Amino acid sequence: MGEGFIPCLSRKNTVAKKQLFALFFCSLVMFTVGSGFVPLLPIYAVRLGGDPSIAGYSLSIGFFALSIGSILGGWAANRFQRRKVMFILASTLMVPISWTMGQVDTIVALVGLTAALWFLVGLNVTLLGILTGLFANEAGRGRVFGLIGLAPSAAGILGGVASGIIVDRWGYEALFTIGAFVYILLPLSGLLLADKPPVARGHQSAHGSSRGVLLSRVFLLLFFASVFAHIANSQIVLGRSLIMDTLRFDATSITGSGAVGALISLPLPLFMGWLSDKLGRRPLMMICYLASLVGLLVLSSASSLWHFWVAMALQNMISAGFVVGSALITDLVPREGLATPLALYNASQFIGYVIGFAASGTIINSIGMTNSLFIGMLLCVVALALLMVIRQPEPRVQLEGG
Repeated sequence: MGEGFIPCLSRKNTVAKKQLFALFFCSLVMFTVGSGFVPLLPIYAVRLGGDPSIAGYSLSIGFFALSIGSILGGWAANRFQRRKVMFILASTLMVPISWTMGQVDTIVALVGLTAALWFLVGLNVTLLGILTGLFANEAGRGRVFGLIGLAPSAAGILGGVASGIIVDRWGYEALFTIGAFVYILLPLSGLLLADKPPVARGHQSAHGSSRGVLLSRVFLLLFFASVFAHIANSQIVLGRSLIMDTLRFDATSITGSGAVGALISLPLPLFMGWLSDKLGRRPLMMICYLASLVGLLVLSSASSLWHFWVAMALQNMISAGFVVGSALITDLVPREGLATPLALYNASQFIGYVIGFAASGTIINSIGMTNSLFIGMLLCVVALALLMVIRQPEPRVQLEGG
């Protein structure tokens, strides 16, 4: 990996190479378990006596906890400036929670533990995103975020393939127990992370820039576009599981469709991140949001297994758009004030899923799956419209000078 590909990682800079590996591996472990849990949790909720609305609410509560953890992660990173230590502590707590999820027999207990686990996941996702922004230089920022963004897609393959096989052969208890053992790798790999030394509290210029970004038109448009896009995208996640379960696909086929979709879209975060350094961020984000609209259209008439593969490949493209958006947020603010804007933008995806999962189950029960997916398509159009009115953001020097 040469200097021309990722400028912040020269051959002489072994610390940066180690940091990139640690960030990628931590993300890979965390998303591998998550990608195995998410498609099967709605089905598990139904098995425990729920209906589609209960399944949707259970996922919504989990993603609400994710969003809270993500936002608090940014606050804690600013307040304590001990990002590595917080990551290791949160990762350690995830192990017993995952194991306990396999021992429950009621929806209430499952939802409570899921919320606790995903709160910690949201915290860790933000901490990793902040560390990525702190160590990525301006010239290759899109490529660095893109490389780290490969982890969710690669994790979707690993978790998607393994989780369905585990459930079909040994049941849900085994799924959560094995997830707990995999989580043990998180605090261990967290030891490899490097952190920036604390900066003096009361450094006002960076925080002033941060507040300016949060109130700027560009940030607000990016934030709400992401929320609407992820509301729509959540319907692919929930709809895929419920439709395939209704069509009598087994757990291996359900999670396997996510794995195949992740495999098809695997190189996109890195490619889109690299391309955004060349062509700009906004057009590539629009392409990724448009993919969600097409994915919903495919899912609305899906019946064969390959239909779900295509829908999930299109659904996974939103992660590439999020990578580009994170790079754009990092463009807007100096590193000292990065934590809060990046944390709030990171939370936008989880807020979208909270609203989407909470509403989708009820809408499906009321007007049917097809109409619910159509509403998702309209929300994609809204997200695209918000991106279209974004103009080139002001250079950072102007923000710092304000």
